Amino acid sequence: MTQSIAPVFHDRNSYVADLIIPCVDVTGGRTAKPSRIPGLPDPTDVVEVAAHYARDGATKLFVDVIDPWERTTGYLHPLVSRLNGTGMSPLVSVGHGVIPSADHVGRLLDAGADAVSVSTSMIDNPDDVAEAIDRYGAERFIVVINSRPRASGGWEAYTHNGTRSTSIDAVDLARRLGDLHVGAVLPNAVNREGVGKGFDLELTRTVAEASELPVIASGGCGALEHLTEALGEGGATYVLVNSMVHGGQFSIADIRDSLMSSSSFA
Repeated sequence: MTQSIAPVFHDRNSYVADLIIPCVDVTGGRTAKPSRIPGLPDPTDVVEVAAHYARDGATKLFVDVIDPWERTTGYLHPLVSRLNGTGMSPLVSVGHGVIPSADHVGRLLDAGADAVSVSTSMIDNPDDVAEAIDRYGAERFIVVINSRPRASGGWEAYTHNGTRSTSIDAVDLARRLGDLHVGAVLPNAVNREGVGKGFDLELTRTVAEASELPVIASGGCGALEHLTEALGEGGATYVLVNSMVHGGQFSIADIRDSLMSSSSFA
């Protein structure tokens, strides 16, 4: 594991803060929605948002670039470099996890990304991903498994941001990722996105057990207790937070303090 993915054990405060990964959606080099964090001079400046999270103790930032690669020319690499200057470790996804080639991954890593996230390419273009892993190391990759529950039980992996069925079992895919030893797996519960009723704890736990890799819980968080549940019952190593912090409802410090007050971190 690289330092960018592994927890940082400086003290209890920093350790707990390191488990929280804020996410910023990006298009055209700006935030997809203006942040409602109080006191930001420019609520659409990704770097200002990241710097705010860093001051609150966050060490990683999941940069979800909605634009496809061809539309990021001129802004993506400078943006990643500037994000590095905030002290945050950028974990970058472009075009919903589609990578055109291993060379594209290399340029993003050279710009300062600590890890690149892939999802659709892992299923549609596995040879490109395999080449990139051979060049740069599996630990530099986070694989997002966009998942929906099956009526018969279990979960199916979807591509294209959770819109296209694959018939691939999400847990079987997680086992394959364990064999590859990628840096982390992010099982995203597509059916829970934006609902705010909590993570799919069974999905998160099952993927963690099947892959034996660090897992980032994603999809459905709406309350502080959901984060504690994901790190406890859900077996997650990290929790991804987006609208609850970007919208100003909670700060990274609020989440850290809530986790520290729970029995899991007492």
